[in-house]
Amino acid sequence: MSYNVREHSYVVGGLGVTGQACVRFLLQHQASVKAFDTREQLSLPNDLAQTLKDSVTTAELTKSYFDGVDTLVLSPGLAADIAQVRLAKSCGVEVIGDVELFARLNRNLASPKKVVGITGSNGKTTVTLLTNHLLNACGIRSIEAGNVGRPVLEALESDADVIVMELSSFQLETTSSLLLETATVLNISDDHLDRHGTLENYINAKHRIFDNAASAVVWRDGEFVAPDEDAEQSMSHIVEYGLGESETGFAVASIQSVDTLVYNSTPLIRLDAIPLAGTHNVLNVMASLAICCELGVQPQKAIEHLASFKSAPHRCVEIANENEVRFIDDSKATNIGATVAALEGLGASTQGRLILIAGGDAKGADMQSLAPYLEKYVAHVFAIGKDAPQIAAVFTRTSQCHSMQDAVQGAIALAEKGDVVLLSPACASIDMFKNYMHRGEVFKHEVESALAVDNEAQKVVS
Repeated sequence: MSYNVREHSYVVGGLGVTGQACVRFLLQHQASVKAFDTREQLSLPNDLAQTLKDSVTTAELTKSYFDGVDTLVLSPGLAADIAQVRLAKSCGVEVIGDVELFARLNRNLASPKKVVGITGSNGKTTVTLLTNHLLNACGIRSIEAGNVGRPVLEALESDADVIVMELSSFQLETTSSLLLETATVLNISDDHLDRHGTLENYINAKHRIFDNAASAVVWRDGEFVAPDEDAEQSMSHIVEYGLGESETGFAVASIQSVDTLVYNSTPLIRLDAIPLAGTHNVLNVMASLAICCELGVQPQKAIEHLASFKSAPHRCVEIANENEVRFIDDSKATNIGATVAALEGLGASTQGRLILIAGGDAKGADMQSLAPYLEKYVAHVFAIGKDAPQIAAVFTRTSQCHSMQDAVQGAIALAEKGDVVLLSPACASIDMFKNYMHRGEVFKHEVESALAVDNEAQKVVS
């Protein structure tokens, strides 16, 4: 069915990055648009402030606001049950997200772009960026979009043939007709329960990614990651991967006593030659290779370009190494599952002790589920933020700190040769920082400042 934006009247809900991109796109395509935002104080770029003028409101909405409106395009940062959305629905207004708008417009193109969808509690940005890198390196014009940062409507108008789309549970909630070449739910752990209410609701939102997918990429040993029976029946096939042995799909085999990543039993690369640290990143590499397979790229060819991939900031990135103490920024670990992955991934390769800086807004998650991993891998925790007391309650070797500066200084004072100081918060950052990037930048600044002071002190002593 043809979908022409000029034939519809839109309200865009929420004017963050996604909402602004929606407004620009709709205005460029001569649609009727107005917008609301839930923040009382709103600052817009000059072009939008001039273009929208009186078409933006931060006031309480009334039914008359939705007169003549066909569609509310809701930003993923706004929950689907807020008063403005309930009011829109009561007025007969359809509620979708920018990904659903993309899906409808993509089908209208003479040559629709191929789309792959990646979701999960952890690792989805790494898999999205790595997949995009491998595809481009192998000669397929690809672009990343979605939760990774680039609004999907911008990608629609690019010259790419393939869009590698990172999708959050919030985006999937308002998506119903996105056609995917392949889809994957990388993993599931407690996250965003403050928004979804229950783990079941969260899983259901994630699994919407399979509804219109031609195939699936599935972690063989993961819980809640496989499509249900109805979704699977509509797919052409499923590619599996995992850290154990298997004759099919991606697996690990011991070849001449060396653990090796294999595909259908064919060796691809030694695990110790993979440039991304940790077993969680071995799984991420497998998922990316599997997605590339679904787009016609042989894994033997894709693996040649793994070494040239640059990992995204704030995702298990070493930011300093002083006196044989490594400092690692994993600020993107905004939930317990991400921190568990980092602890398991680094624990096996760390000669000394792991000293963890964690804490923030737990988003309703129970820190008790982190406790076994703290006991197994961590020597001491320096806890910050709103839910620092939760960490202290489940792990006795915890010092509660008022600031990142206090936490970093405490960790440096404790660290010895061979140790790793790891920022992997297991929590959101919004209680203390602008976002997880800001948190990581503050961590790096405090590490560099503290090390500089230490070095100066040593010069004085000597």
